Amino acid sequence: MYLTSAVVAFATSIIAVSATTIPDGVYTVTRYSNGTQVFTSSENGVSPIVLTAEDSAAAQAANRRDMLSSSTLNTLSKRRTDCWGYQLEEFGIDRAFEALAEQWAGNGQDVCSDEPGKRRYVASLRDQMMVYYCVNEVGKCGNCNRDDVYYAMAQMDSKCRRYEASWFGWPGSFEIVGKARQGDNVCAGGMNGNPF
Repeated sequence: MYLTSAVVAFATSIIAVSATTIPDGVYTVTRYSNGTQVFTSSENGVSPIVLTAEDSAAAQAANRRDMLSSSTLNTLSKRRTDCWGYQLEEFGIDRAFEALAEQWAGNGQDVCSDEPGKRRYVASLRDQMMVYYCVNEVGKCGNCNRDDVYYAMAQMDSKCRRYEASWFGWPGSFEIVGKARQGDNVCAGGMNGNPF
């Protein structure tokens, strides 16, 4: 009886999501090398949400259907900005941007991708839109504050259309700030037009 109750309590403490929609909020996301992603809410008492590699692939396939890549437009630029060629929903991006800059980053937050086989990023999700900060190299740590988020968004908006999916990375750095649809393949490492 007690064992059954304990097992049920433990099982309900972690939510396995088969749908690709994560509720609005700010999450620290751990991406494992097998494709599984664990979304840990910045709100206390909220259970982590687990997306399997299959869930993530389904969301990426749905997003890819109407995505046009314009990554080749930026190959000669010294500034590391990539525009993905598709527009995002304005209200969701504005709300996600504000939450990442003001709610999460504030005066500075550390994020580390310091364990082999794991990459971490912070995603602010609003209305199926996402603004994110990424430490895009395993074995590294970074710090992001509100000024970093504002600067990166200004750089993206100066190079790409205002609400176009895009990312900005500081020259020579492994830190990236970007905006995309929820479910897009971000913070996956690599270059050559791969979404970050």
